[in-house]
Order: sequence, then structure tokens, then C-alpha cells
Amino acid sequence: MKKAALALTLAASLAAAQASTFNIGSLDNTYQNSVDVSGTFEDIYTFTLPSQFTGVTGGYFAVDYAGLGLDTYLTVGQGAPGSGFTVSLPINGSLSGLGVASYQSTFSLASGGSYWFQLSGYGEAASYTVTLAPVPEPETYALLLAGLGLVGAVARRRQSK
Repeated sequence: MKKAALALTLAASLAAAQASTFNIGSLDNTYQNSVDVSGTFEDIYTFTLPSQFTGVTGGYFAVDYAGLGLDTYLTVGQGAPGSGFTVSLPINGSLSGLGVASYQSTFSLASGGSYWFQLSGYGEAASYTVTLAPVPEPETYALLLAGLGLVGAVARRRQSK
């Protein structure tokens, strides 16, 4: 009888598993997505990094609403999901008891490449928000500062007249 109950519980948990793929496309602006979690989940985000960017800043914010715990694991890779190199980022672990967890990291990626990351885990009544933003090349920052300096000089000159 116990084996039958265990098999039924396992089948129910497998049926409740959530798996979604989010194809961001070209990551040339900030991307944000919120997902409600109930049961096992495995969400994959795919994107390409345009040539004017040298990396990505990623953020993760999770909330456990019921105090039943939230386990989350993050893997990042290049190429098609499940292939190429993979890097595990240090948000592995669990969030338990009506809590909030957050993580943010900036990592260098080759421009023009295809990348993916996977968030997976288990949570009864929780949600998470993912934010991705491309990191511009250093020349972009230099051009921005030069433009701000020029605007400041013009404003100062107009003020003195």
C-alpha cells in the first residue's frame, strides 16, 4: 500500500512539473520576466548578444509566499540549451520560510554568440523575476561621457551670456 501511495505522489508531482522556454532573441535592451511557481519548474531563457556588447548583467529576485520553501538552481551555457560550455552560478540553495532571495552578477560573454540559462527547482507558492541587461563596450561609455561634457560646456556658455 505504501508503494502505491508513493508511486501516486511521484506521478502527481511529475504531472505538475512546469517547463517553459523563453526565446528573448537579440538582447539589445533590458529584459525582465516574472514567473509564478507551483511545484517543480525548469525554465530556459535563450538569447544572442549583439556585437556592440561585451557581457550581461543578470539579476534574480525570488519570493516564497507560503513559507514552504523554494529551491532554485541556475546554469548558464553557450550554444543550444544543454550543449556547449556550462557555468553554474552561486545561487544554488534554498529559500525557506516566508522569505526573499536575490542574486545579481555581471559576466563577460563573447558578442555575437548564442547563450542560454536555465532556472530550475521546486516551490509550492512562490515567484521569481529575472532581469537581463547587456553591458556596452567601453568605447560606448567614453562616447557617452564625451557627449555629456559637450552638453555641459554648451549649457555653461549659454548661462554666461
